[in-house]
Amino acid sequence: MKRLVSALCLVVLAAGLAAGQDDLPKVAAADAAALEKLNQAGAVAMALASNTHLVSVNFSMAGPKVTDAQLELLKPVAEQTFWLNLAGTGVTDAGLAGLAGLKNLQRLHLEKTGITDAGLAHLKGLSELRYLNLYGTKVTDKGLESLKGLKKLRSLYVWQTAVTEEGAKALAGAVTGIDINRGVEAPPPPPQPVEQPKPPAQPAAQKPINAKCPLSGKDIDPAAVFVYKNQAIAFCCNNCKGKFEAEPAKFIAKVAEFKEPAAAPEKKPAAKKAFNPKCPRNDKDVDPAIALEHQGVLIAFCSEDCKTAFPTDPNKYINRYPHFKEAYDKAVKEAAKPKAEPKKDEKKADAKPINAKCPLSGKDVDAAASFTYKKQVIAFCCNNCKGKFEKEPEKFIAKVAEFKDPDKK
Repeated sequence: MKRLVSALCLVVLAAGLAAGQDDLPKVAAADAAALEKLNQAGAVAMALASNTHLVSVNFSMAGPKVTDAQLELLKPVAEQTFWLNLAGTGVTDAGLAGLAGLKNLQRLHLEKTGITDAGLAHLKGLSELRYLNLYGTKVTDKGLESLKGLKKLRSLYVWQTAVTEEGAKALAGAVTGIDINRGVEAPPPPPQPVEQPKPPAQPAAQKPINAKCPLSGKDIDPAAVFVYKNQAIAFCCNNCKGKFEAEPAKFIAKVAEFKEPAAAPEKKPAAKKAFNPKCPRNDKDVDPAIALEHQGVLIAFCSEDCKTAFPTDPNKYINRYPHFKEAYDKAVKEAAKPKAEPKKDEKKADAKPINAKCPLSGKDVDAAASFTYKKQVIAFCCNNCKGKFEKEPEKFIAKVAEFKDPDKK
């Protein structure tokens, strides 16, 4: 069940990313047998989205039992591997030599592994890499030297490593546009980010509507499920599931239990008016009914695809067209202006922090730097401490003496 939940969440996330990325590499379909071998070895290997043959391979669920030997299984799908998650596994520096052939790899997780500077030397050839997570590894400033040739690298995480501020600055000087997060600096201004809508959680709990695989006719495996138009369809194996995901329209007629949903009701314009007449993604005229809120302002889009793409990289689209950027900055500034003081009986009491001292530093709290955990507001001395708590609340919650765990009776 844990693997199923992880896989379904990944499908939602990957589909959103793929819809928003305009330059996905074109590759041939991955060998189904090779993907099945990866799944049998403890990975979650699947198509990144329905509009591409690129794949995501996630070994993190299998943990330390995954070693360098399992990385050999990536060779038959080297061209298609786009995301690779090795977090918490038992891979070594020597094993990373096998990643050299992943020419289209853009996202690599190595957090909480035994990787050292020697391992980073094997990543020099990953020219398409955009994201690299080295949190909790043994890398140092010396290892960052191996990353200076990765000119497309944009996000690097080195929390709880021996990387220093000087080492990070040296890499930033060699790779234009890179964001290096050492986990010690306060987040940059302006305002705190708006929490994005969470993907729907219901697919993990949905019961399949069918008892037989629509491709093979065999009994279904409840773990091989794909949600199509809000209906869970199960398959006998991940191979059949992958074929269906790639071409659902071709196979849906074979699912006798499937019911085509009623047409969506007519869209109604959002009550709050968007500031922009042109879409930030392609400069086309917007549909006022297709909009989302970001940094306190409502942004309209020309299509649902553009709306889905925007949250994956807001800065990319905000800065794409100068006239949009100028109007956006003006709208954000206007939204940030203090509103008229409401009448006394209209005020809503803000939730008060349960603690007076920061659980990480022991200093007095700043009520503005607070985080709600299990419906209880916990405050911190600064946003740096708040960020650390948000990433690993279970690690620090015992230090909040005032906290009462609702799960423990």
